[in-house]
Amino acid sequence: MSTEGELDRDELSAMKVSELRQMCSDRGLLVSGKKAILINRLLGVEVTEEKAPEAAESAAGNIDDAIDKMLARVRGEESEDPVPESIPTTDSESPPVPADGLPPGWTIEQWNHYGAKWLTQQADAEPESGPIEAEIIDAEIIDSEPVPEPEPEPEEDPEDDPWFSGVIATEESELVLDDDEGTDEPSVVINLPSMAGFKENWQIAAAVGVVVLLVGAASVFLFQPDPAFTARPLRYGDHMDFTVSGTTVAVTGEEMIGYIRDSTSPTLDDVCSELKATVSGGTGSVTIRKGTPNEIFHPMDSDLEGTVMALDAYGRQRLTVEQTMSHDLSVDLEGKVRSGEDCTSTGWIREDNTLISDSVSWRDITTRKTVKTDTQLSLVDSDGQTTSARAVVFGVDELGSVGDLASLLLFPLTPIELHAFFGDTQLTKGLSSNDDITWSSDWRWSVGSEINTDDHGLVTQVSVFHYEIGRCLGHAQIDILVKNGNPWPVRQEVDIVIDKTLEDSNCNFVGSSLNEALPDGRITIVATITETSSNSGSQPAHWGSTYAGSPGSGEDIPGGQTQWGYAMPDQSNQRDFDLETAVDCLMTNHSTSDAAIALEMGGYIWQAAYTTDEWNLSWVRDDDTSGWIILGARDSGGCNLVDQDDYDEETTIWSRDAIPDTHSLEKLEQRVLAESRYPDLETHMSSSQGNWHESVSYGYLLSVSEANEVLDSIVGDAGDGQVNVAGSRTWEESGREHTVSFAMNAESSRMVAWYHTSLPA
Repeated sequence: MSTEGELDRDELSAMKVSELRQMCSDRGLLVSGKKAILINRLLGVEVTEEKAPEAAESAAGNIDDAIDKMLARVRGEESEDPVPESIPTTDSESPPVPADGLPPGWTIEQWNHYGAKWLTQQADAEPESGPIEAEIIDAEIIDSEPVPEPEPEPEEDPEDDPWFSGVIATEESELVLDDDEGTDEPSVVINLPSMAGFKENWQIAAAVGVVVLLVGAASVFLFQPDPAFTARPLRYGDHMDFTVSGTTVAVTGEEMIGYIRDSTSPTLDDVCSELKATVSGGTGSVTIRKGTPNEIFHPMDSDLEGTVMALDAYGRQRLTVEQTMSHDLSVDLEGKVRSGEDCTSTGWIREDNTLISDSVSWRDITTRKTVKTDTQLSLVDSDGQTTSARAVVFGVDELGSVGDLASLLLFPLTPIELHAFFGDTQLTKGLSSNDDITWSSDWRWSVGSEINTDDHGLVTQVSVFHYEIGRCLGHAQIDILVKNGNPWPVRQEVDIVIDKTLEDSNCNFVGSSLNEALPDGRITIVATITETSSNSGSQPAHWGSTYAGSPGSGEDIPGGQTQWGYAMPDQSNQRDFDLETAVDCLMTNHSTSDAAIALEMGGYIWQAAYTTDEWNLSWVRDDDTSGWIILGARDSGGCNLVDQDDYDEETTIWSRDAIPDTHSLEKLEQRVLAESRYPDLETHMSSSQGNWHESVSYGYLLSVSEANEVLDSIVGDAGDGQVNVAGSRTWEESGREHTVSFAMNAESSRMVAWYHTSLPA
């Protein structure tokens, strides 16, 4: 058996393309190209493509003169004299540059990474009478005039506030983010009971959604409506069945593994450093349900039959298009395991796990925005232990750039809705997003050739690439086959690498902010879904239709926010020992405590949690020192000081000017407990008298920190202080432990999300 260098060609030839790509990625090599190119690259053999000789000669003749300036341009250090577009430079492993220069709109970085694929597609294309138009995968539009900066987005209506603004991912946020050691968390933390479960689920939704195979995926809609493509719009009754194959999710890095480990406890309690999930087989389906006439709640909207009523983040009725995404997967898990607190090199394998998930999403017919996504899943491990979870998230497509990244990590097994992405433009060979001057998404696309396949007949090849992720965090490539008359691809191949260590000078400010939001680690996703059967509905969905029952701007959104004193106003009718009473007792009966002294010096209570006649209060004063105190109600009146302590330095910062006006705890809890607004949540949280169940913990969190400045660049107004109310309840039933948690924006009363987990007791 012949060898070349450290690797054996025969061994490499026996490997899958996805495995070769991973090896290239691990060695810092390019991951594009066919199998032979990847093998040569790993063996250190110069990769060549069939190309006119003059192409290489033209590039070689100019490299020496242009390389310094071009490298500066790629790294964002461009001098005042830009490199002429006719003098591209390449690295030693990139394909030769065409004789007539780079394809229109391409940068040299894009050519180095995806040029080999472009050359291959051009070689496979049928000859045409004229020059072959460049197939642009992720190029920026290059005009003679500077591209104007996009106009700022108009101020959002309260009902369109991003749900992300209701949950701020800061290291200090004990109510929502309760990180493990290695952070700036205090060593002694008094949290709302069971809120860690809410934190973990939210963190996955916001940053580590890659664990779709481990904890389930919300059926989010990755792409916003943008003009392009003659894909058929959705119809009520559309349905597609598909198989899942060649799918692997690999995660490395202890911080990222930690989020996954905690959220899947006890299944992955011993896993550390590395985790890999492989789908050994699976099926899925996607369905657009046709609603019945009795689901239309306003008599003037009877002509919109097929729509489905759904309750939005404020508990208001909307007419929507309902989509259900289902998966039934056999998943093998492997990784490294811990010994005590140390991560070892010992391998851990758990085969034959079953994941069943059903995710229902509702989109408003007028705006096409996602109103709500309800995901239910069941994971049965190889020992027969079942973990069940339900996540109800409101408005997931309003997350800004962070949402785009979260959606990217959630969608690998979700077929792209073609019309929502491409719109109505006729798809033709050689067309790309660069040909559309109105295209503003970071998702770029290009159209390849039409080919004839055994399984699906004539299909068109389309490549989609995320530009910002590709130049900042790794790469995100989707190759799809689209067929006339099908609303989803008949085949979809996903290749994603997300790694914050890949950030360089090419990363813009938004990309850098996204990087800051991610935990340390690396995510690699390879996924393939293939259509097996489909049915077409007969009635088009009522996209763009207005309806009489649509809530008006500001309708049923309470006003009357008030300023804080020492704390967020409570004013509860169901708590005799309300927050105002607790603070009065603190100042009167425990005036020498650190908490009372801090409030006297201009401090305030930035976190408070109430459970059965006991308040846990976290305070901060103007020198940023902070601590906590627990006060319990006395039967005879007054309060007992149960416990108190200081937090570590830099747990939180004092910033009274950043505290927004909020509703009272009483007003918000009445909305949560209203059966008509969030009926499934209210069932778990309320008593028979319509108040909180006695085991519910309820409170608020004010988040003010430097981390908010990062979020401000991503979602708008997150740089100011943010206040969330949250509640949690844990109980045992039929041998299982149940936890239900929710979070709501205290300024707008907008529900963020709620979760229900069920584990063996």
